[in-house]
Amino acid sequence: MSSSPVVSRSSTDILEDLQFFAAQSLEKIEVNRYYEVIRELGKGTYGKVDLVIHKIRGTKMALKFLKKKTTKLKSFLREYSISLYVSPCPFIINIFGIAFETDEYYVFAQEYALAGDLFDIIPPQVGLPEPVAKRCIHQVAIALDYLHCKKLVHRDIKPENILIFDKECRKVKLSDFGMTRRAGSPVKRVSGTIPYTAPELCDTSKSEGFCVDYSTDVWAFGVLLFCMLTGNFPWEKAMPSDAFYEEFVRWQRRRTGSVPSQWRRFTDDALRLFRKLLSLEAECRCSVKEVFAHFSQRWMLDGEGGGNHQAMLNSSSEDEELLVDRMKQQTLSPVVSAAKGGQIEPGTTAAHFFTSVSTNSSLSLTNSYERVSRDSTPSGRILVATPIEICV
Repeated sequence: MSSSPVVSRSSTDILEDLQFFAAQSLEKIEVNRYYEVIRELGKGTYGKVDLVIHKIRGTKMALKFLKKKTTKLKSFLREYSISLYVSPCPFIINIFGIAFETDEYYVFAQEYALAGDLFDIIPPQVGLPEPVAKRCIHQVAIALDYLHCKKLVHRDIKPENILIFDKECRKVKLSDFGMTRRAGSPVKRVSGTIPYTAPELCDTSKSEGFCVDYSTDVWAFGVLLFCMLTGNFPWEKAMPSDAFYEEFVRWQRRRTGSVPSQWRRFTDDALRLFRKLLSLEAECRCSVKEVFAHFSQRWMLDGEGGGNHQAMLNSSSEDEELLVDRMKQQTLSPVVSAAKGGQIEPGTTAAHFFTSVSTNSSLSLTNSYERVSRDSTPSGRILVATPIEICV
């Protein structure tokens, strides 16, 4: 995989044209005049997403509202134009070609995913059944490959950005292109701490910027696959200070023949796939298409995936106790409930919790995202917040 991809002039021209035309046609309207707001789907420091019905078309759609106070017009036009450009792919969320502004927001309309996002259906500490995970990851891989063929890098691959239309993942679509950039584009240094961030972007000792590369998507894709199959993150952050990541590094560099404890539930075929996707050297990572060659193989030692933590072979009782303790710490389950006022228990280290984090480029550096339940009842809201630095 090239570390300095060449951006095709045709795609650059198309995106610039889309941004120009969108800017020229951006009108200020009153939302209630054209749309009936059904309910709020989510909100954060970036703005909010509402489920609406178009009063003329009678079509249900999701309106994404980006606050003008925290979003530059250029950033809005870029996200909207990229979303529109890649939406012909059947595995990428469809954009309706509707963009406008209000006094407070920039707004665009996209397809509504009936079942929410992938995060909603991954059982914490259990994971999805292997057939469901394969069905989902296959569609995500096609979407990512399509994006990479267009010389674009998503840069925010995670379960929250994979929208689903049914609980069995027969139809899923990649979404949220707020951080998407052209491959090879220079950007500022990232000091990310979320588990999906590639190790080369977590190195805070590097003060210089870097060029956007496909390999960061591949790394996040590998972490995503692990999360789908286990309901846990493999580590908190890909840095030497993280013991779980260091255990993985020693195995990757073949300094030890022992498979890290969290990885012992996978078959040898699956481990070979993970070695390629999560190569420590960015230039050595495979493309997302590599996953296609592994669908005929078993990935989980129990043959199904999701729910059988007894399947880790050759593990001592001490290893199993460590793994159980690790699972309790590294769960996909949001742990900050509205009942506790959104506060973490006193004496609890925030780093123990992995939560849903939105990393849209229009967000502030200290970022929170409020997930709204399907039934839209006040008690169904869960507030999760994690500090993270992001690049723009």
